[in-house]
Amino acid sequence: MANAELQELILLGYITFYLIITLIVLSYIAVGLRLWVRYRITKSPGWDDATMVAALLLFTCYCSIILAITFRSQQRKLFNKEDIHVTLIYVQLGEIFYIFTTTLFKISLGLFFLRVLTQPWQTLIFRVILGVSATYGLFYIFVTIFQCGKPADLADSLIGSSSCLPSAFLLTTGYLYGVINVIADWTFVLIPISILVDSELDRRAKISVSVVMGLGAIGSVSSILRMVYLKGLMFGGGGLTANSIKATIWATAEPGTGIVAASVAILRPLIRQFNSCIHTKVSDYRSRKSLLPSSSRPFGSETIALASQAGNKTSMQSIRSDDPWSPTVVLGEANVQRVISVQMINGRGSMAPMTR
Repeated sequence: MANAELQELILLGYITFYLIITLIVLSYIAVGLRLWVRYRITKSPGWDDATMVAALLLFTCYCSIILAITFRSQQRKLFNKEDIHVTLIYVQLGEIFYIFTTTLFKISLGLFFLRVLTQPWQTLIFRVILGVSATYGLFYIFVTIFQCGKPADLADSLIGSSSCLPSAFLLTTGYLYGVINVIADWTFVLIPISILVDSELDRRAKISVSVVMGLGAIGSVSSILRMVYLKGLMFGGGGLTANSIKATIWATAEPGTGIVAASVAILRPLIRQFNSCIHTKVSDYRSRKSLLPSSSRPFGSETIALASQAGNKTSMQSIRSDDPWSPTVVLGEANVQRVISVQMINGRGSMAPMTR
């Protein structure tokens, strides 16, 4: 293997490693917050939450397998015949868990939208998409596990064994699964947009929801790019290639970003509760401060009086800042007809009225 190709494999390996760590951390945080919202705030858990947790656990298994392949590559266990066979077993196991993860994720999304959709035609479309995704996903899992007869021989198909299903058939089933995923992803994005447009949410809320939906659309893009490099998974006995790792990267990004986006979309009650808590604390602080006597108010809340004289007219200005955090200065001005001047003579003061 040329040095440039080896360096590319190493670079892609690092990208895969950091991508997996990032998505795993974000996924667990997002799903954890989702469960907090459903169980503690809205108190409305559903089957979509259960399937999302199952999808997260399967995604964790998938990522563990990919990390195992990455560690084997760091140990240079990729190039002799025995090491290649073991690595291909990991690759096929990763493919199985990828299909399990994406299928359960689509089921979770479908169940979620079925809870909020009201129009019959919308419900019908989602039921059809949900049924097709689940059915074909189970079929694809069955094909992947038993493509060489016994599950123990599933890695033989990647090196072109004659006892396995033809590679053309396997690629076709893989491409068809990707197409179904793309259609499902865009259905899950476009139909909610029509609901969002007709909703009574303010513009800021609509923008935030649209951003979350856009993040969910990344899963569709990842699925398309995975199909571009899918043929790289047919190794033909040559070991891992750059295309096979690229297919793995996009296969990892697809369910990972989807799980994060689908969970973040549930967090609006938590954000509202957080904002309400902040506003309450600020209001309490201002209320307590307004009840304090003037002598005990903190520095910055005092009144500062300024006097100015222009011609025969003297004016008094006062500057008061009740809120030390406020950049606003309030000025008050009043005309003064009489100013009392105090003069000190030999240590004794006397008042001399001055009329202007």
